[in-house]
Amino acid sequence: MISLIKMSIKLLLRNKGFLFFLIATPAVSSFILNMKVDHAVYTDSGNTPAIIELDDCTEKAVYVGDTSAFIVKVYDASLSELSEYVLEKIAETGMFSVCRCDVSDRAEEEILAQAKKDAFDDRAGMLLYLKKDFEQAVLKGNWESGMQLYAVSEDERQTLFEAELENVLMQIKQVQMLAGENSKEIIVMLKAITEGMPEKQIVSLAGKKDIRLTDEQINQKTQIGYAFAIITLGFLFCGVCVAHTVIEEQNNKVFTRMMLSRVSEREYFFSKFVVVFAISIMQTLVLSACLSVIKDVDFGINRWSFLLVIFLLGLIFSTLSLLTGVLIGDVMSSNYAVFSIWSISALLAGLYFPLDDTGAALKTLSYLMPQRWFMKVSEMLLIQDRGAYSMLLYVTGAYLIIIISLGSVGLKMKRSEA
Repeated sequence: MISLIKMSIKLLLRNKGFLFFLIATPAVSSFILNMKVDHAVYTDSGNTPAIIELDDCTEKAVYVGDTSAFIVKVYDASLSELSEYVLEKIAETGMFSVCRCDVSDRAEEEILAQAKKDAFDDRAGMLLYLKKDFEQAVLKGNWESGMQLYAVSEDERQTLFEAELENVLMQIKQVQMLAGENSKEIIVMLKAITEGMPEKQIVSLAGKKDIRLTDEQINQKTQIGYAFAIITLGFLFCGVCVAHTVIEEQNNKVFTRMMLSRVSEREYFFSKFVVVFAISIMQTLVLSACLSVIKDVDFGINRWSFLLVIFLLGLIFSTLSLLTGVLIGDVMSSNYAVFSIWSISALLAGLYFPLDDTGAALKTLSYLMPQRWFMKVSEMLLIQDRGAYSMLLYVTGAYLIIIISLGSVGLKMKRSEA
C-alpha cells in the first residue's frame, strides 16, 4: 500500500494541471485575504439604523437613503430633543430610512416650496415637516398642529409609517402623564422603559445565539468566504487528478493486475484516500507559505486555526471529487461535474453574498453545503467562541462519513451493473 501511495504521488507531481491548482489557488486566496475592502457597507452588521443627515434641504434623499427601506425625508425646523427621539425610534424599526435636513433657519413658505419641489424631483416615499413649535405641540397633546405630512408615493408602507409615528407620539403622551411637561424627563423615562424590556434572543440552527459581528469582522468574514470559494476549487480539481489516475489504471488494466496480486480492493481505495489526505496537507502548506510571504495580513482568526479550517474543508472536497470522478468513470465528465459542484455549492453556501434575507427554503438548502458550516465556524472563531473547534470536528466527521458511505454504495452498484 505504501508503494501505491508513493506511485500515485509521483504521478500527480508530474501532472502540470495538478501543480497549477496546488500552487495557484492558495496564492490567489492569500491575495484575497490581504485585500482591504469595506464590505460592511453592503452587509447588515446588526447595528441600529441611524438618522441620515442631509447637508441641505435641496439634497435628494434617494441618493443617500437605503433604497431597500421606505425613504422618509424630514424637514426638521424644531431640532428639539423630542423630535430627535421620535425620528430615532422610527429609524430603529429598520423599515424606514429617515433622512433629515436642518431647516431651522428657513421660513415656512420656503420649506413648503421645497417640499412641493421634492414631491416631483426626489423619490422619497413620504415628506415630513416638523415645525419650530413641534415640541410644544406634542407636550400639549396636539401634535397635528406641530407637523405636516405629505404622501408623495403610492407605496402601501406609508400607512405603516403613519401608524408608527402615531404609536411613538402616543407613547410620549402616556409617559407625559407621569413625568409632566418636562421633555428631558419624558425622554429619560421612555428610554428607561425601553431598556428595561428583555431583548429577543435569536437562535440559529446550530443551537447558538445569533452571532453579532463588528464592521471589521464583517469585512474579514467576507474575505474568508471569497478565499474559501477559490481554494475549494483547487481542492476539487486536485482530487479529480487523483480520480484520473484511478480511471486510467482501470482503463489500462492496471487495477485488474493489482487485484490479482495480494493487494485488496479496500487497500487500493484506502491508499487513494491517503493520497487525498496528503494533497490536503500539501495545499494547506502552500497556503501557509503564501500567507507568511504577505506582510501584515490580518483576517481576524489565529493563523493555525485558520489553516486547520482550510485543511479539513479541503479534505472534504478532495474526497468528494475523488469519489465523484471514480463513480463517473470519465475524465472530461468528472471535470464538468466537480466544477458544477463547486459553483453551485459556493453560491448556495453564501460565499459570494449573504443569505440572511432569502427565503426559508433557500436557507435550509444552504445548510446542506459544507462551506456554510465552515463559514459558521469562522464566525465563531472571529468572536473567539471555544465551541468552534468541536463544531469543526463534528461537521468534518459527518460529511466524510456521508461522502464515503454514499461513494461505497455507488461503487458497489457500479460493479453489479458491470
